[in-house]
Amino acid sequence: MRELPKDIIDEMKIRFGSDYYSAEKILNEYLNKNEYLDSDRIIRCVLFLTTNGIENFEKNLTLAKTDPRDAMLWAEYENEKQPKRVRDFNRTFTENGI
Repeated sequence: MRELPKDIIDEMKIRFGSDYYSAEKILNEYLNKNEYLDSDRIIRCVLFLTTNGIENFEKNLTLAKTDPRDAMLWAEYENEKQPKRVRDFNRTFTENGI
């Protein structure tokens, strides 16, 4: 796997704390098996959606594995009836104000 951008690594350390290395291992496994997930945008979306630890992270990775567009929609847009883009995870967490 390639080296992840600093903002992704930093966000993983914030979200997972002492479980960071477990989360990194899980992410590597998903990326090695599903090359199409190896996108900074998709990884940032999955992290943004992850609120409750490793189990939630795996759930969101599975969601992205099924259809990455769902993860991007839920992370970057608000209002299901008339979606409005409020975040752009092609940009860093800091650039998104997170």
